[in-house]
Amino acid sequence: MPAPGGAHMADAERTYSLLVVDDNDIDARNYGVLLRRKAPRAFSIVTASDGASGLALLREGRFDCLLLDFRLPDMTGLEFLQDAMSSGELSCAVVLVTGQGTEAVAVAAMQQGAQDYLVKDRINEDSLWRAITRAVTQKELRRSLAASMHSLKTVNAALEQEVAVREAAETEARAAKEVADRANIAKTRFVAMVTHELRTPLNGILGYAQLLRLEGGLSARQDQRVGAMLEAGQHVLEMIDQVLDLASIETGNLQIHPEAVSVAALCERCLAVIAPMAAARGLSLRLERNANAPAELRTDPARLRQILLNLLGNAVKYTDTGSVELRLAAGAVPGALRVEVADTGCGIRAEHLGLLFHDFERCGADSAVEGAGLGLSIVAGILRLLGGSFGHLPNPGGGSIFWIDLPPAQPEHRAADMPSATAAGPAAPLRILVVDDVAMNRDVVGAFLLAAGHEPVLAKDGRQALRLVRAGGIHLVLMDMQMPGMDGQETTRRIRALPGPAATVPVVALTAYSSPAQMAEARAAGVDGHVAKPVTYAALMSTIATVASGQSPAVARRAPPARDEAPRPPRLDRAALDATLAFVPAGEVAGHLGALQDSVEAMLALLNRRAPPTLQREAAHGLASTSGMFGLAALSAASRDFAHPAGAGAPEAMRLGRTLRQESAAALEVLAGIMREPRSRPP
Repeated sequence: MPAPGGAHMADAERTYSLLVVDDNDIDARNYGVLLRRKAPRAFSIVTASDGASGLALLREGRFDCLLLDFRLPDMTGLEFLQDAMSSGELSCAVVLVTGQGTEAVAVAAMQQGAQDYLVKDRINEDSLWRAITRAVTQKELRRSLAASMHSLKTVNAALEQEVAVREAAETEARAAKEVADRANIAKTRFVAMVTHELRTPLNGILGYAQLLRLEGGLSARQDQRVGAMLEAGQHVLEMIDQVLDLASIETGNLQIHPEAVSVAALCERCLAVIAPMAAARGLSLRLERNANAPAELRTDPARLRQILLNLLGNAVKYTDTGSVELRLAAGAVPGALRVEVADTGCGIRAEHLGLLFHDFERCGADSAVEGAGLGLSIVAGILRLLGGSFGHLPNPGGGSIFWIDLPPAQPEHRAADMPSATAAGPAAPLRILVVDDVAMNRDVVGAFLLAAGHEPVLAKDGRQALRLVRAGGIHLVLMDMQMPGMDGQETTRRIRALPGPAATVPVVALTAYSSPAQMAEARAAGVDGHVAKPVTYAALMSTIATVASGQSPAVARRAPPARDEAPRPPRLDRAALDATLAFVPAGEVAGHLGALQDSVEAMLALLNRRAPPTLQREAAHGLASTSGMFGLAALSAASRDFAHPAGAGAPEAMRLGRTLRQESAAALEVLAGIMREPRSRPP
């Protein structure tokens, strides 16, 4: 409801402190009458009849507005303003009152800091009220703007300093890496030279020791000493071989030669080598082969034999009584092989689990047990070259189970199609930027890239991706198409607009939505290839190889069956789950599954409280990818349909929401079961 005189209630409720400097008492009183008529309680007024007393009051008190007469007995209004501002800008608004009404006076007043001016014979309650309140508002807005600008400058200065610090740190890190690389090369050369120099005289020592035995004529005591010499020399030779293997793995010079291998035959030959050692310790040694284990595998037989002998030898060395078993079973995907070496030995203490597969770590082994702590580290390095995975589990009966998983075929494209540090090839591994707003997606795709020998670089949004591409050193970009803020298409367009070589970096789209229209839009934005979510290792590696080799744009996607023929996806696709977990480090499995559980619960909460549709669809988009990669196929499909209900009306949208709510609740039960399972499959 308007206040008296037409003022708005919000204005009338405010109290303005007003200083009136005017030598005409009648005019000064009239200003008070006009303002009280307009807003009875809005003003507290202090008056001064000359410039000197007005300046004194202005300096002593705090006023919202100064109503200043131009003609004063001791100075003009402009001179008053000049004197008042001699020590800095006035804190109050200024309205100049003049009887002349000339434009020159108004301009001069504005230049001196006034916000408005009034002509005396034209003043009424509305014009006076409007001039004062508008001047105060303008002054306050300018003060607020100045404060904001100061804050922005402060923040900008801090950001510039942070950027400078980061750039200095990156420069220092690059320099440190170069020093470390040079040191690593020098170390490798030194190792190669020293081991070569050791091997030559050692071969002579072992040769002469064997000749002494062959020639005969030794006493029992002499024969025992020669035997000890041979055993010690053989141990030194094995250590030299291990150091050479480790150096070859570190420098990427360990060669892999895949061929068809009879799994059972190779395992039996390994057991025959270990059998005398097991018999000497009174241990039973046996092979257990599951009927579904592949009979043949394409891999490097010499390196697989090296892995098995290492694991079997360790199992025998660390087992005093009981047995050692070599178990063969089918892997997580068709044609893959799972191998387990189980013993009934002392097991691995919890505090040593994190040291397994590290260089020169013996995990608290007794000094009487021979070894330099390199065996498991070499196993890990060779398995990475073979495209396999590895891990440790406690044996329920006491002891340890070391497991390895080998893919159905050795990935030969590593040397031929893709640059790799671990295969003979003309180029280094690719430095690949993974852009996705969902952290779990970045982690899993990054694990895929690491397993293939590439270097993943992670970005959570388009702006961060642009900065990384602009900085250089990125060979290929894996781009999520639907991200909040700057989406994948816009980010790709901006990459193509960058100056220099950065504009030509290949971009592969990662998205759950691959209709012809969407793919055409992505290609128009500058995308070179396409991989459908949930991402699989095989499809991703194939597309990267195609795009990086400069061939025609690659599209890796699954063509959906007709709607009336589409089978209902399972709530848990165990093969998809195991295929993803095979690339996730053992210590991160629980964290990933817990994060996925949190995402599902958040989706349910958004549905139950009827959050805004845009928020619900964004959450469903992220859930479609992560749930699919971890085998929750039905939830992935329901999330994808809900996030992009192509042409769906209100009834269909409600149906999709009910389906997503149902599948989310079911997925929580499935996840709870998975997290309760003992990790008998690759973590």
